[in-house]
Parts: sequence; C-alpha cells; structure tokens
Amino acid sequence: MTVIFNILLLPFGSLHPLWGLMWISALAGILMILVFKWTSNQQAISELRRKMGSRALGMLLYLESPPTVLKLALGLITDNFIYLWHLLKPMLVIAVPFILIAAQLDARYGKLPPSSDHPSTLIMRWEDSIPSGEFVPDRGEIISPVVTVADSLEQSFSFTGENGVFAIDHLGILAGSEGNSGSVVVRGAEKSGITRTFFRPWNTPVNSEIKSIQVSLESTSFNILGGRWSWFAVFIVFSSLWAILGAVVFKVKV
Repeated sequence: MTVIFNILLLPFGSLHPLWGLMWISALAGILMILVFKWTSNQQAISELRRKMGSRALGMLLYLESPPTVLKLALGLITDNFIYLWHLLKPMLVIAVPFILIAAQLDARYGKLPPSSDHPSTLIMRWEDSIPSGEFVPDRGEIISPVVTVADSLEQSFSFTGENGVFAIDHLGILAGSEGNSGSVVVRGAEKSGITRTFFRPWNTPVNSEIKSIQVSLESTSFNILGGRWSWFAVFIVFSSLWAILGAVVFKVKV
C-alpha cells in the first residue's frame, strides 16, 4: 500500500503537501462513489427515493386528514429503514479501503517532521537490557539529556531533525521525511506484521535489540480559507465534494 501511494504522489514531491493530499482526496472520492455504485442495488434505491418523495409530498397535501398523514408518515419511516439497509452493504465495502487510505494519509500528513522549530521526544524501550554508551545521531541532534528508567528498560530524550530527518542508523531509528508529499513521517517502531504494514504505516520494523519506539511529533495543519484544517478535515471535505461530482457524472443513486 505504501508503494502504491508513493507512486501516486510522485508528481507532487516538490510541491506543498496540500496538493498531494487534495489529489488523493479526489481519487478517493471518485473511487468510493464507483464502489458504491457497483455494490449497491441502484434500482431499489431509485425506487425508494421516488416512493419517499411521494409520501413526503402526500403528507403536505393531506394535512387536513390526520389518519392519512399518520399512515404516510409510518410508510416513510419504514422506507427509510429499508433505504438504510440498502446503504449498509456498500458502506461496509467502502470501509476497508477508507481505513487503508486514512492510515496512509495519517502517516504522511498527520505530523510535522522534526526540526529546530518543532523539537520532538523519543521514548525507547529495550528488549533485554540497556546497552552502555552514548547515542550519536547520524542525522539531527539530541537536545536534552538521555533519561534512563532502569526498571522498565526505558530511555527517552528530545531531539531535532536535519532537513526534516532524525536518524540513528545502527539502531534503525528514523523519524521524519525529506520530501513534502509522498514521504512517511515515522513516529514509532514495533515488531513487523500485517497490522503495522497496513494500518500503522507510520511505524517501521523495530531493531531486534529494541522492544518499541514511540516518537512524539507536533500535529500538522493546513491554512485553508483562513482556518487551520487537519488532514482529516481536508480529506473528508474534498473527497465528499468529488464523490458528489462523481455521483452526477456517473449517474449514481445515493
């Protein structure tokens, strides 16, 4: 999944991250509305929409007849439940790619890379014992004393990045990204597995000597229309707009 996103975002590597995020949002919106069309009963949804519209109009026309209005209202409620049932299947199918896309976007746009303006904290837990010696970063700088908690085999320190990256190569520690769009900002490490690969792509495989790594990075936001938007807000708004446009173009009944 990460490779696919790297390819999709390759043309946006030198641009502001917002452009890559909007591009993925557009693709996701179109993809989700097409999946909805392929997995839903379009004929049944269309008939239900007409029926519900007729019942709502009938309620307005027969206001002077409470029994008729009540009957139409009960029918409208029943139709709504049936309508929601027809929506359930495509929404469950869409949920899988949505979670995978959200995980990738969170990895790429959820946090700011470490820098002198945005110092970060790293907490490292060792597997068996804490080795002796000092940490010497290959990139970036440690800006606080290394705090050691012997009982829990834990060490922590604050650091800054060099051109957006902090790295201690021999320990497999890497946090940050050198590019704008398409670069994963690592904020932790753990044992490799399908959960980390698909649902936590912001984490990397942990070194055999280390149990886990947790990197605390500052959350990012985008300046849109005078407001500060999270990546999730940008994704939801723009993917929804493209989904609406796709529904019109591809004549999808929702």
